[in-house]
Order: sequence, then C-alpha cells, then structure tokens
Amino acid sequence: MAASRKDYYSILGVSRDASKEDIKKAYRKLVREWHPDAYKGDDKKDAEDKFKEIQEAYHVLSDPEKRAMFDKFGYVGEPSERVRYGRTSGSSGGFFDESFGDFQDIFDVFFGGSRSRTRESRGQQAVKGEDIHASVTVDLKDVISGKTIYLEYGRSSTCNACGGNGSENGTSFRSCPNCGGSGYVREEHRSFFGVFANTRVCSTCEGGGRIVETRCSKCSGSGALKEKHRVKVNVPPGVEDGSTLRITGHGNAGKSGGPGGDMYVMVRVKVPDHYKRRGTDLYYIAEIDYIEAVLGTTVEVPLPEGGLENLTIPQGTNPGTVFRMKNLGIPSISNSRRGDLNVTVKVNITKPSSKERKILHEIAKIRKAKVME
Repeated sequence: MAASRKDYYSILGVSRDASKEDIKKAYRKLVREWHPDAYKGDDKKDAEDKFKEIQEAYHVLSDPEKRAMFDKFGYVGEPSERVRYGRTSGSSGGFFDESFGDFQDIFDVFFGGSRSRTRESRGQQAVKGEDIHASVTVDLKDVISGKTIYLEYGRSSTCNACGGNGSENGTSFRSCPNCGGSGYVREEHRSFFGVFANTRVCSTCEGGGRIVETRCSKCSGSGALKEKHRVKVNVPPGVEDGSTLRITGHGNAGKSGGPGGDMYVMVRVKVPDHYKRRGTDLYYIAEIDYIEAVLGTTVEVPLPEGGLENLTIPQGTNPGTVFRMKNLGIPSISNSRRGDLNVTVKVNITKPSSKERKILHEIAKIRKAKVME
C-alpha cells in the first residue's frame, strides 16, 4: 500500500534545515494551540485531527533516523506504522508509548516543568513538621529599645522511644501489602490518546516499602509526643504592628527524619491614644489656650520611651503649627536611626470672663490705634 505523502516540515511550520531546537519550539507552540482541551474554536474534531497530524510530524522530525529517511524518501514506513509510536501491532492505537516520550513534551508545554524519568530512591520521604503560630503584645516603649519575651506553648516532639518512625523500638516493620515492598504503585489509564502508564509513590507506605508491624507503645505509632516548650522571642527595636517573626525549628516535629516546623510570632504594638504612628515618625497634639498662643509658652511632651521633654511655643503661634522634635520617634528596624516626634499645636478658644473681656477690649483699642498710625 503506497504511503500518503505529508510534508512534516510544513505541518510544523519550519524549514527543511531547521535545528532540533527549532522543531521542538514549533511543536510546543502548535500543541498549545491545537490540543483538544485547549482549542478555543468550535470544531473539536478538526482540532483532534490537526493535533494527531502535529504529533505525527514531530515524532518523525525529532528522530534523526526517521527524519533522514523522510528527507530521502518523503515518508517513513507505512501510514499504519507511523502512528503506533513503539506499540506492537496488537496494542490499542494511540500517540504515546509507555515510556511517555511524547507525553513528556506535552507535560512541559502545559505545566511548565519537567517530569523526572528516574525513580526516587526507596524510603519514606522526610516531611517537615507543621508550623505553629502565636502572637505577643508589646508597649510602644518596648519598640524603642527592643524586648525579649519568653513564650510557653504545647508542641509535638520526636518520640525518643521509636526515633519518630512509630514502630515498637523503632524496628517493628513488615513489607507493604499494597506495593509488595517496592514503594511504588503502577497505574494505567485509558483515554482518547491511548493507554497512559503512571508510576506513583505508594500511599499506604508513603514510598518506604514497609509498614509498622507493632506500634510504638509510647507514642501509639504517631512518632511524636506532646510537650511543653519554651522559646525566647527577641522583639527588635522599630518593629511594626502586625509584623511576624520567624523562629526556625520551634514548630511541631517532622516526620521520617524531617526537620521541625517553624514558630511564627505576630507582634502587636500598643500605641497610646495620644500618639499616631507613621513608620518611624510619631505625631502628638499639644493643646494650649489662645493667651498662651499669643504670649508664648512651654509645654511638656511625653516621650515614647517614657519621661517628658519640654517644647517651647513661641509668641504668636498659629493653630495647626507643627514642631518637629528630631530623633525622638521610632528607630528604623534596618539601621536603628530614630524618626521624629511631630507636635501639632491645637489652640483652644474659650469664652472669656468679664474681667478678661475688659482687658481684651483695651487690647483691641490699642491694636486698632496702632493700625491707624
């Protein structure tokens, strides 16, 4: 039977002198466009046919021997053989053999990664322990110099009787009945494209090839014990409200020799009502009356670390004037340089007494006369 002539180079849209990388690049682009599950057009049958054709072209041009034969004769074997891709004539039709040669490329296209074709070494995979979350509350003054806090909490630790593997004395195991001790289970799935063979880690023994025969009497087979644990938390100067500190290895115990989880501590900073914080700067409102604004005065401003600092308000200060007290704010967590304490003047105007009114009238006359001079 004469083989049908197809121009595989045209199908992939490459020249006859295209490199192997050019062919693979073109193939991946076409797979994204014509894969039946990704095709955006209405004619799914047309996409399936086109996809088969792309697969056939790539299968030939990606193989140096098949490509050389195609270049010389214009075809590679009979059509019935071209699409078997390694299957025997008695197997079901499809595009991928059990080695997943072509499926590897499609997996890369759609998932952006590479499936390893080598099996992992036997033995249960080490699993990192679960993380633990906690919170602490500190005063604003603690943020100036930093503070050390000790936290006590419950966590799981590795059982010292079985070493964390959950078996009596750490040695009581038997071969896994699900995988026969291999640690892996082979599965086959039939689809439109043929039979896919997949080897996965056995879920019964988690790849170890063995299961516990007799559970550890101390931890009941869990491999871990509950314990009270104490950890030192160093709250750094300048920490922001809501920041999270990570303390490595102080979470729950890992499994199968895996490392312990981490402790994450959220820091809450109590800021007194008379302050507002913006980064490393603090904002404070100083209230004075209108006489003090006119004549000038001195106010005491509370400092975030405690204590008071005198601030001179000059004569004739307008409401809303802001005075900057340099380097009395919050330290930067990166370089310890302190921000500023910004003081906004609020002038309170109250109803004067009859005696005050008399004096104010006299002042008003004097100011009016001064303007008219």
